[in-house]
Amino acid sequence: MDRGSFPAEVSALETDARAMAHLIEESEAVGVNAELPKLIKAMADRAIAAGHGKEQYPVLIEEFGRPGAR
Repeated sequence: MDRGSFPAEVSALETDARAMAHLIEESEAVGVNAELPKLIKAMADRAIAAGHGKEQYPVLIEEFGRPGAR
């Protein structure tokens, strides 16, 4: 993390984002609060749009420091 490099050794953020979408859908279907998963999915979507889709989940750490991060 200190190097700012997050190669996809386990799974790529693009793959994780699809799982996040499924988690949100299923949570809402059974009445579970999906506010936190929605926030993380929005951050993942921004990271993917910025070209980080092939990197690993910890790349989201960088999203916390970006303007517009909630």
